[in-house]
Parts: sequence; structure tokens; C-alpha cells
Amino acid sequence: MKKAKMTKDTVPQGFTLQLAIVDAIPVLFFCASMVAVGILFRSGLFLLGAGLVLFAGAAKVLWKILVVCRQKNIWWMFLQMRILMPVGMLLMLASVFLNRSRIHGAALWRAISTMPSLACFIVGIAGMVLMTVFAFTLDSSDVKSNWIEQLTNGVAQAAFFVGILLLI
Repeated sequence: MKKAKMTKDTVPQGFTLQLAIVDAIPVLFFCASMVAVGILFRSGLFLLGAGLVLFAGAAKVLWKILVVCRQKNIWWMFLQMRILMPVGMLLMLASVFLNRSRIHGAALWRAISTMPSLACFIVGIAGMVLMTVFAFTLDSSDVKSNWIEQLTNGVAQAAFFVGILLLI
């Protein structure tokens, strides 16, 4: 698919309420994963980062609902994800680095690198790699591209969630 440039004046055509609702599924899986990790990790910085990522995902879902229901492109709701998502992820990563003394690395690695959790994390990571590729190659105003992204992200986030559940 050819990458088109989304602008503030672009109102994506063909988006449906089903598309917007399906977009909420990876957000819900991410939220559940971060609650599980947050309870174990107990880092305010981690929770702040996870909260920013969650807000970014929820705002993108709301953006799609508004595109469908109002035929409007609320530009800041589209753009915010490009800012809040990376900032949130960086805060989560920073909290892991800053609190690394509370992490039992060898035990965590053993748990992650054994089946079936290993398979879950491989699927999750592969999905995130694909999402990164999609960000640069797919047209964000195209319905088909959105379905590809959402299904990929949904599978990846579900895999991470199951992997995390297997660790706790």
C-alpha cells in the first residue's frame, strides 16, 4: 500500500464504528498488562508512562469514533499518539532502568525464556516490529491499512498479556 500523508484537513473515508471499537481491543489488553506489571513493579514513573500510553491509545480510539460519527478529523487527537506513546514508553523504560535493583534479572529471564511464555513474547515483539514498519509504510487514512494495524496490534497485545499472566 502506498503511504499517503494525513493532514489536518483529511477526513478518512470508509471508517466504521466497528473499526473504532476493534481499535479499543489492543488498548484494553495493554491496560490489563500494565495493571499486572504495575502491581508487581510498584513504580510511579512506570505507571505514569503506562498512563500516557493508555491515554494515547484511548484518544486514538475516540478520534476514530469522532471520524465515524461526526465526519471530523480532530487533528490533535490524531497527532498526540506520535508524541505521548513514545514519551510514555521512554518513561516506562527509564523506570525499569532506575529501579533495576528491584528486578531479579536471572529469574525474570528464566521465566520469559521458557515455553509457553517465550512464544507469547516472540509474537508480541514481532507484532510491535510490524507496527513500526506499518507506521512508515501504510496509509493511516486508509481503512484496509487500519484493519491490518489493529489486528496486528490486537494479536501482539493479547500475546504480551498472556505472557505476563504466565509470569505472575
